[in-house]
Amino acid sequence: QYDRVILATGASVPRDLKIPGRELTGVQFAVDYLTEATKDVLKHGKAATSKKLAGKHVVVIGGGDTGNDCIGSAIRQGAASVRQLEITPQLPLTRTDSNPWPEYPMTARTGYGQEEAAEALQTQVTYHGVSTTAFIGAERGQLIAIETVSVDQQFQPIPGTEQVIKADLVLLAMGFIGAETQLFDAFGVREVYDDYTTNNERVLVAGDAKRGPSLVIWGIREGRLAAEKVDQALRSLVYQ
Repeated sequence: QYDRVILATGASVPRDLKIPGRELTGVQFAVDYLTEATKDVLKHGKAATSKKLAGKHVVVIGGGDTGNDCIGSAIRQGAASVRQLEITPQLPLTRTDSNPWPEYPMTARTGYGQEEAAEALQTQVTYHGVSTTAFIGAERGQLIAIETVSVDQQFQPIPGTEQVIKADLVLLAMGFIGAETQLFDAFGVREVYDDYTTNNERVLVAGDAKRGPSLVIWGIREGRLAAEKVDQALRSLVYQ
């Protein structure tokens, strides 16, 4: 019954890691783990969840804010160990000549979760240039370890660097690939155009739902531009 609808649901589909053993219990998307952790705290308070991962070995695959949140949460839930694996090389501590001001500084940073883990465990937390090649499970389908290999600058495996790492919980924090399609399908949206319109003239799309994972400033800009597009369309209806 509405003349125009804007879909701005974000890019909430997480990037998966389709390797052997993906179906094992204990391999989980980071966003699902963080949702559960937040619900537990809201329902039971901090003390009720402080030992939820006691004795467990946790591996976080991927960096960024989501991975950092996973590290901090796992430490607070009493994990015996937390290891973060990133396939990309470690960034330099200071700007390089190819990254001058005012460009965004591509330099190494330590997140609050990494700091908490390093302090609590007194060991290295983040490992760069590492690719996970398989999840290893026990007879009943529970994760017990992962297989990894170091990679070069082109992300190619380096022979002789294979490792098996103990893991009871693996959290996939490798970013997001796009918007969920269920709502698009419900509105019959098959094509999204540059001006925020779609093949359904009454439906527009803006923000990460349109462009994929990006910065909040783009979401703000696109929200405004999509609203202007709606205003133009509705004015044309009024003056017809």
